[in-house]
Order: sequence, then structure tokens, then C-alpha cells
Amino acid sequence: MTHIIDFPFISLDGRINDRDGKIDFHTPDEEIMEFVNERHSAFSNHIYDESTYEIMKYWENPPEMDSMPEVFQEYAPLWQKTHKTVVSKQHSGLDPAQYTVWPEITADTLSELKQNASGDILISGTELTIAALNFGLLDRIDLMTVPVLLGGGDSFYKEIPRTELNLLETRSFSKGWIFSSYEVLK
Repeated sequence: MTHIIDFPFISLDGRINDRDGKIDFHTPDEEIMEFVNERHSAFSNHIYDESTYEIMKYWENPPEMDSMPEVFQEYAPLWQKTHKTVVSKQHSGLDPAQYTVWPEITADTLSELKQNASGDILISGTELTIAALNFGLLDRIDLMTVPVLLGGGDSFYKEIPRTELNLLETRSFSKGWIFSSYEVLK
């Protein structure tokens, strides 16, 4: 069965970026990147909002690929082989073999993608997560918590509707990062 999963990296105070909009607080080390690769290998589709797409398109052709540690080099082909859906009214002209562009996310389009996907679907972006929750289509939140307090920036939890969760798994990493996987109870 295909699952729709959000996999945000957040600060201990629930922020997805700092006051300046930067996300450098959650740069993974090799141990965490190996775990990320493991998780991402199950995804057949990614759904991005515009800002997440702008960050992730780096992996189309990373400029310093040869100098990266091997575990980071392994992520690029995982990302490249995964079909991406970008929810955007501005982006067009993306390679249709790699991308689909939706002007908006709807329950019908998300449900259809879920029914036709060959593996799990990663959904990224707070607004998209909220939409999937409101549609009753988000199955899991795999939360990576980074041990830093940012004191500002965008909150992952803003406007999220009350949602009951069931803890499925936890794992801690040597840098103090904590992974928690939660099933969304419907």
C-alpha cells in the first residue's frame, strides 16, 4: 500500500528555517545522510511546493558531486530517478519525464497520484502537509528534530489542524538528532 509521508527537518522549537529563511542548521552528516538515503529509496514520487523545489533542484546536477562524501553522492541518483510534482502557478517548462506541475493541490489529484504510485510519496512544504491532512490523505509524519533552538523563522506547526498520531519508531543519532515516525490516525 502506498503512503503519503511528510519528512520535515525541524529545530527543537519547531522551525523549518531560521529568521533569515536559511536552512543550514539541518545539514546532515554522513550517518544521517545514510539514514535519509535509506528512507528516500522507498519513494517513487516527491511533491514539492515552490520553495522546496527551488532548494531540491540542486540535486539535478550537483556542481561539486565528485568531491562529496560517497553517501551524499548516493543521494543524487535516488532523487533523480524519483518523479517530482511541483505545486506552482509559476513553474512551467520542466522536463515532463521528471516533473509534473500542478497549479494547486486538490484531494482528487493527490488521491489519484496515491492510487497510481509505484511506491511511497514524499510531500514537502507546510502548506502541502496541511492540505494533505485536511484531505485525510497524509499517512505518516517522519520527523527529524535537530538539536538547535532558532527562536524565529517559519513554524512547521503553524495552522496544522489537530491531528492524533501514533508513534511508530524513534531513532537517535550521534549529533543529537532525533528521528520520530508517526502514523496519522484517521
